[in-house]
Amino acid sequence: MDVMMTSPDIHQHDLVSFGPGLRDRGVVEVEGTEVDTFQILRLDNSVVTKKASDLTVIDRSYLNIAQVVASASDEGGQIGVVTGATSVLDLVKLDERGEVVEAFSGVSPSRLRRVRALVLGDLVVSGPWLGQVADVSVDVTVSFDDGAVCMVADAEMMLRVAAEYKNHHYLPQRNSRFYPGLRVGPSTVFKDARWLRGHWHADRDVAIGTVVKVEMSGVLVHWIASTHCGTDRLLVEESAPPAYQNPHDLTFFCMAYNNCGWAPADRCFFTEPSSAHGEIAFAHDPQQEEERQHDACLDKLELPMNVAKTHTYVDVLWQDGTQQHGVPSESMVPLHIINDQDFLPGHHVVDSAFLDGGATASTINGDIALDGSTKPARRVGVVRTFCCRDQTVNVSWFKATACPSEAREVECNETVSAYDLELHPDDLPNLGDIVVRLLPSRSSDRGTSVQSWSNTKKNADLSWVGRVIDLPDGHVQVKWGDRSISTSMLQVLLHEIVVAYQDDYMVSPNEEIDEDSSTEEPEEPTAADTDNDPCNPAEDGDAESDSGEANEDRTPETFKGRFSSFIWYLLRFTGEVLSRGKGFVTIWSLSWFPRSKSPVATKENLGAGEEKIATDAISGDLSFCFSHFDIVHSPPDHHYIDSADEGASRGKRWLKTVQKEWKILEKNLPETIYVRAFEDRMDLLRAVMVGARGTPYQDGLFFFDLQLPPSYPAVPPQVYYHSFGLRLNPNLYESGTVCLSLLNTYGGEGTEVWSPAASSLLQVLVSIQGLVLNDQPYYNEDGYETLVGTPFGHRNALPYNENAYLLTLRSMLHLLRRPPQEFEGFVKDHFRRRGRLVLTTCETYLKGCVDETVLGDDNATVVSRERPCSVGFKLALANVIPTLVAAFIEIGAEGCQEFQEMRVSLPRSLSTTQ
Repeated sequence: MDVMMTSPDIHQHDLVSFGPGLRDRGVVEVEGTEVDTFQILRLDNSVVTKKASDLTVIDRSYLNIAQVVASASDEGGQIGVVTGATSVLDLVKLDERGEVVEAFSGVSPSRLRRVRALVLGDLVVSGPWLGQVADVSVDVTVSFDDGAVCMVADAEMMLRVAAEYKNHHYLPQRNSRFYPGLRVGPSTVFKDARWLRGHWHADRDVAIGTVVKVEMSGVLVHWIASTHCGTDRLLVEESAPPAYQNPHDLTFFCMAYNNCGWAPADRCFFTEPSSAHGEIAFAHDPQQEEERQHDACLDKLELPMNVAKTHTYVDVLWQDGTQQHGVPSESMVPLHIINDQDFLPGHHVVDSAFLDGGATASTINGDIALDGSTKPARRVGVVRTFCCRDQTVNVSWFKATACPSEAREVECNETVSAYDLELHPDDLPNLGDIVVRLLPSRSSDRGTSVQSWSNTKKNADLSWVGRVIDLPDGHVQVKWGDRSISTSMLQVLLHEIVVAYQDDYMVSPNEEIDEDSSTEEPEEPTAADTDNDPCNPAEDGDAESDSGEANEDRTPETFKGRFSSFIWYLLRFTGEVLSRGKGFVTIWSLSWFPRSKSPVATKENLGAGEEKIATDAISGDLSFCFSHFDIVHSPPDHHYIDSADEGASRGKRWLKTVQKEWKILEKNLPETIYVRAFEDRMDLLRAVMVGARGTPYQDGLFFFDLQLPPSYPAVPPQVYYHSFGLRLNPNLYESGTVCLSLLNTYGGEGTEVWSPAASSLLQVLVSIQGLVLNDQPYYNEDGYETLVGTPFGHRNALPYNENAYLLTLRSMLHLLRRPPQEFEGFVKDHFRRRGRLVLTTCETYLKGCVDETVLGDDNATVVSRERPCSVGFKLALANVIPTLVAAFIEIGAEGCQEFQEMRVSLPRSLSTTQ
């Protein structure tokens, strides 16, 4: 289902009202061309555009089991999951003028039949195979005014809707383009149609006919699982039945997870009840309703009707463990954005509490630490409750020897930080998942003939495919297709089932409602040259090197003396490059960045045979001297070091451009950015940024490797982020990809994208620090900017910042143990000087607030602004601080010993172990 972010109160597929009349309501399908406007599909299949302020949500029929929701009256509070849903419908029959001629209210969906029995995304069964409908072919019977009747095969592709119905729209995932009563033609396909009564003549090609019957002729099925092959893609592709199926050989199982069910403007056939117009009782089993809908007998009296209104009620399980039943759907808000730290009851989790500074591994039975030792096996448990205010989770831990695929026994219950948990990496079932029961031995069934798998509704066995309806105490309760339910005495073991993941066959509404207005969505950014895994740095980087200290006194002015032969070679065809620093263009304002105050070494302040260290006094101590720009030899751990070095063949213009970029960086780098260029690889650079005060990245170091392509500056540089496998920002991926419009790794326009004439490396670096490593990184995610100032945005932004800060602390430990080459001394000295301030900030957090003054000034002791911290954040912080203190003491950071006994104070009501 598409996420509509324009208005937090209006969501796609909402049933809305904008007036008192029957035609003054409809279903929200797409955003309008103006801000906060929406296109509404009305009862008569016409489309109108309305402002969000004129709309009132009256139902959300698409809410179904497993949908995550929040309360519309408290969007910033806890979230829940739908565990059940029931609906009743109001039906009307309209005449040619759109007037109501017949109406029924409170109709159970079990009494309805879709015009087309199968729609896109439906799950179907053939023998032991489960598949998903990818396309449906329909044959349409057309009647003409003179009594002639013909049948048009594959009408979706061949037959045109009459001009007077051209503004009528439909959604293929819910309904059919054709329905009884629709006017079609003129069309030349009538000539090749099968004539059931009368015959074709030339006048038929320009005639208008009326649809009298719609029936499926073929179904394209994407097979996704079976009892023999599970969900193994290779085995499924090798052994699955043909994709094109006779619809009579398929058994309907359930609608897709993202199918909207019934909604106003849908056409249907209604089995008239014995009593006339009146109320019809609620159906208590949605799946049974679907089955009865598809099994309806065609020989009963069926009336072609339109859905006029839906009334949907849902059952919700909240994060705190409470449950609500029969809640009106419009009082719930669907959520498609969920933080990694948001857990729901029944989620299987693993303990990722920080123990030694190593990145969390994917294994459960023992992780490998950075020092090569084996960490204890991580605990596996199931979530009982979650407190979104405190960011704490009550977990039932299973015995350490238990395997997730076997029956497990709870060892203890414990309240832990949400930041110290991860979802179990295995494909464990969640509420609402479709699962397939595996045969005891699948290998012996691979040779089963496809022909024997054909089945019909009469003898279809659905006891092996079901839906997860509950996760009591970490076990899995399934309602199978034969309507049997696993009970507490007969729990399903995890190794007996697999989750059948569904594809999204929802067709973009833009394509149906306004083909000309459809826009192409930006592609998901992909990592460039990510063969080197940032999670597995080179083994020889374990031992810290002091080689960086020998380079710390290198300044731009000594460049000519040390590399004179190299420089004069370049000067022969580039001119006086190094003597000119003003001939460049930058469109990025640097006024908000402080310029570097580090003095530059010159011939006057150089001693005989050695370079003096320039210093700047802070609190009476000498600061570390590390020039903001220097040219050294390329390090072997550079991400792009193995790429082809084509510098010699790139030509004079490319060399001149690179030298120009170097000069820009030398003269204009902000105080918190340091860059190294390389004499032997002019196409490579390495940069480090210091996290700015007031952000969750404060005092952290963030390293980036850059490569200038042969076509530079026609194309932007390639940039790789040293992530250490940590995702601490929406724009910085674990793979090292930097998602930024300026790098063409994300969509943009105007000055947001790379301009060969105006953009520069300086602009790239400043953009990363200012736009990516900012104080509200949560809103960097695509589309999330519309959540700024909303309760839901505030709810998610705070824990995102807390987690980003924790990951920044973890990245500090990675850097201390394996610093990028040419920056070894810089990393050590940075944390020697800032280690105590980092720990002081942590201490302030543990006391329950953020001291903005402390974050930016070594001498500050007065709290200038307070911001609350969650209990879960304090718990997670307490886990990382001991390792952080030990690492700082090891490198000689002064004043860190006093933090060895730092403790976190928790509310008395928070019990850690039960």
